[in-house]
Amino acid sequence: MAGFLGVFLFGPDRDPVKSDGPDAVSALALLDKLTDSPTRKAVEALQAASPGTYAQLQTEAALALKDGADADALSNLTLQALFGEFQNKALVFRSARSEDYHAIIVELSKGLQQLKALDSRWCEGDQIAAYLAQNESDLVPTLLAEFPYGSPQYDWAMDWMSVILITAQRAQDAPTRHPRPGFRDETTLQQEGLALGAEQWGLALQIAAFANSEGISYARMQEVVSGMDVCQLGIAVEAVSERLPADVRGRIWADLMPEIMIGNTPYVMWRVTDYFFIG
Repeated sequence: MAGFLGVFLFGPDRDPVKSDGPDAVSALALLDKLTDSPTRKAVEALQAASPGTYAQLQTEAALALKDGADADALSNLTLQALFGEFQNKALVFRSARSEDYHAIIVELSKGLQQLKALDSRWCEGDQIAAYLAQNESDLVPTLLAEFPYGSPQYDWAMDWMSVILITAQRAQDAPTRHPRPGFRDETTLQQEGLALGAEQWGLALQIAAFANSEGISYARMQEVVSGMDVCQLGIAVEAVSERLPADVRGRIWADLMPEIMIGNTPYVMWRVTDYFFIG
């Protein structure tokens, strides 16, 4: 979740009002209830990137409305559809453009900056550790409960998801092939990470503590994670990504982004540690 800007151009507008089919009716009903701009953008991005998931959301929304669903319930359905599409499109993210990868990270950083300004519990490592200890069936409802309809968190989540889905669509339509990251890429990333760490000692100490805990025990890693400022780390990721040459950034994120989307946390943490502490 931690987890994801700019102005993107959509293709020709799809106007469900002009269609007489049942899908158009249910889509109209959904967007009649959820009238905010962030939801509309996200639903349009879902329609373009995955017509099948979009149609399924329409059907579920129509059934929910028949049962008297309110805006909160419909927004929950929409969030679930968008979250689920991340995993469905995971492999597509191997073929995104470097600038689109960075756009995802920039939007994620915006959300984390807002949370840090509010001194949110989402910035507390022990809170994240507690979430990660849950099984998926408990974790997803917990996460969704943090984004109530109409809240700034909900609006940001919808904007972030729109960027992710637009990236997925672009990667499908015009894939960019990235080789696996090589030693030069890892060295460049490490140099930029160390340079940022030299500017932010607190950040450097957090990363070093995590790296040193690897392989000692799971309890020790949990202890280190509990002491982290997750928002500061996420914002730092955007800063490092910005500093990387475009080709290096593309290869690094082509490696990591699909694993992030499917929630392969062990691989991501192993690779991040490897990137920053090679040799």
